[in-house]
Amino acid sequence: MKLQLTLNKKSAATEFTARDNTANLLLGTQTVEAQFSEPEPGLFTILIDGKVFNCVVEKNEIVVNGRHIPVSIQDLKRLSHSAGAAGQAGGRVELTSPMPGKVVRVILNEGDEVGEEQSLLVVEAMKMQNEIQSPKAGRISSLKVIEGQTVNAGEVLAVVE
Repeated sequence: MKLQLTLNKKSAATEFTARDNTANLLLGTQTVEAQFSEPEPGLFTILIDGKVFNCVVEKNEIVVNGRHIPVSIQDLKRLSHSAGAAGQAGGRVELTSPMPGKVVRVILNEGDEVGEEQSLLVVEAMKMQNEIQSPKAGRISSLKVIEGQTVNAGEVLAVVE
């Protein structure tokens, strides 16, 4: 999956794959391989080049060995599909799941006003939490998922008008 990763205000296009507790992150020409486990919900142990990192994923940051690091992750495929819709000021936008996963948090409800790039819900996929953001300001006319629901890639999660 192609991602736009921002750590400590530094941004880079990356490619991420995960399988059988092994993750690979391609940054430019360098590939970083990591072994990971989740001993407790929300707590990850990551092994990279013989070094162990204890990580907790929070709303807009990752806490690594006690150090808070601001982070933002966006799916480039989702961004490219939503970019045209964002420009349609009065148009209807369907927000879809970028990958199969589980809805772990619903932040806003049907009928709520939403700002551009404001998070509506969180989908967990491959042990990563992905915030689903509105590409435009508007109102949530339809919320099609609930917390705990499993979703497929491309499934409509919410509609913003």
